[in-house]
This record gives sequence, structure tokens and C-alpha cells, in this order.
Amino acid sequence: MELSEIAAKLHKLELVRMLAHRKEMGTDGLYFGQMPVLDYVFAHPGCTQIEIAEHLQVSPASIALSTKRLQRAGYLTKEVDADNLRRKRLFLLEEGEQIRSRTREKMDRLDAYAFRGFSEEELSELAALIDRVTMNLTGETENVVNGETFSNLHRALEMMDEKDKQKVEE
Repeated sequence: MELSEIAAKLHKLELVRMLAHRKEMGTDGLYFGQMPVLDYVFAHPGCTQIEIAEHLQVSPASIALSTKRLQRAGYLTKEVDADNLRRKRLFLLEEGEQIRSRTREKMDRLDAYAFRGFSEEELSELAALIDRVTMNLTGETENVVNGETFSNLHRALEMMDEKDKQKVEE
């Protein structure tokens, strides 16, 4: 099998998974980008919109729109910071915690469904293969997956895009 075919299959898998997750979120009335916001506020009560934007590597305007919609839906609240009256802190309301939990369970069930029929050994082998491909591309000695890693990768892509734009302008 050609390596490009394997890469295309990986890309298709991620697109199919993303579409399925979007469909599940839509049944709860959530937009695509709102679940990561709810997850972040859940894990970091009292965070700011800027902190969310930096973590998710999206524009502050995008987060402002998402938080405004989530606030209107009754899922989160914004409270003025006592030390800086211009800063607003975000907290999940009870309904926000419920919708986040319910949607997270659906997404977890979807992932479990995707891997149904795989033995623990096969799952471990698949994870190891994915780790090897990732480490080959990054030069890392361990495939660490967390918000900081994603932020760093997004920044690296943005820097590459900037360099490409500069080359075109020259």
C-alpha cells in the first residue's frame, strides 16, 4: 500500500470522527467550537476569554462570540474580576455543567463505538503505531498529547504560514 493512501485514510478518519462529533453536539444545540470552551471553563473555573483563546489557538473575537452564545443559552456566566474591573471571569452554570457532561458522554460513546471489536492488545498496538508516526514527524521522544502541545503545534503552523506569506510578497 502506498504511504499516501495510508495518510489519506488517516485524514478521512479524522474528518469522519469530527463530523460525527459535530452531529452529536448539534443534538444538544451546541455549535462546533463551544464544547472545547465548556471543557476549558469546566477545568479552569474563573478563567478569562483571553486564556481560552490562547489555549484553543483561536481569535479572542471567536471566543467572545462563543461565550456570548453560551451565556445567552444559560450555560455560563461572566463575573467582573474584583482586582480588575475590565476583566471578566467565566464560570459554568449548573445547566452548562449538565450539557457539557451529557455531550462529553455522547462523544465518549461515539469513540467507544468507533473502536468496538478491538482487543486491548490491538488498541495498544494502534496507539503505539500512531505514537511512532507522530514522533517521526516531530522528533519528540514521547508523544505527549495535551493543550500545551496543541498550542505549540498551532504556533509552529502559524509561523510557517507567515514565512510563506513573506516569501510570496518578496
